[in-house]
Amino acid sequence: MYLRGVSMSRDKRLQEITDILQNRKRIDVKQLEKLTFSSTSTLRRDLIFLEEQGLIKRKHGEVILNSFNTVELAHSIRETENRSEKKIIADLAKDFIGPGMCIYLDSSTTVYELCPFLSTIDNLIIFTNGLNTAQLLSELSNPTMKIFITGGEVKHHSASVVNHSMENSLLEHFSIDLAFCSARGIDGEYVYEASFSQASAKKTIIDKAKETILLIDSSKFRISGFFKINNLKQYKTIISDKFPDESLLTSAEKYEVEWIANR
Repeated sequence: MYLRGVSMSRDKRLQEITDILQNRKRIDVKQLEKLTFSSTSTLRRDLIFLEEQGLIKRKHGEVILNSFNTVELAHSIRETENRSEKKIIADLAKDFIGPGMCIYLDSSTTVYELCPFLSTIDNLIIFTNGLNTAQLLSELSNPTMKIFITGGEVKHHSASVVNHSMENSLLEHFSIDLAFCSARGIDGEYVYEASFSQASAKKTIIDKAKETILLIDSSKFRISGFFKINNLKQYKTIISDKFPDESLLTSAEKYEVEWIANR
């Protein structure tokens, strides 16, 4: 798959760089050149791009990984992370959606994987704050589907629109049957986001929806952050690619939250 604005070869290089950094946390630029078989100029361009996204810092000839729980990564980078796990989660989540429902899809790349499954479901009303999500839905060509994108501030790089208030929002005129949201982390009490604006926007939707399903891959287990979305009890169901440890499952059971996983 080609990322918007990024060639396939560059996509592969960026993914290779981020994989190395996630393992090492910091690395010498010269060593990174050897590991990626990149020229100095090519690697410099890739590192400038990653630094602009907030993923890394360059300092004294080293590349340092930023903390994932405080940096909101670009959609193009998040889209390549744990892609197979996200597809598994979306396949499990699709069974909760039926004809005629009004649903909300957040701008996460996990929820984005739900879109192809929606083309065969008739008379859906879909709200989303995801620019890429709205575009993909419009390309599905199901004439019975109504697609609305929420108003607000367009966030640079993250391909999302955030609005801290529901006042004068089109959403106020609809009843959301089901909201699908993801997150950057989850522990035994709370669900977290990487930025205040994203956490606030998701909380607003979750408070309005009749029910909310959290889609979260296993790499986010036991990851906390500065920005709490809400407590676990706010979710009807949590869907992941695999089950967490027993203590996290026990926390979900305490709040009567169903946890569904592939294994």
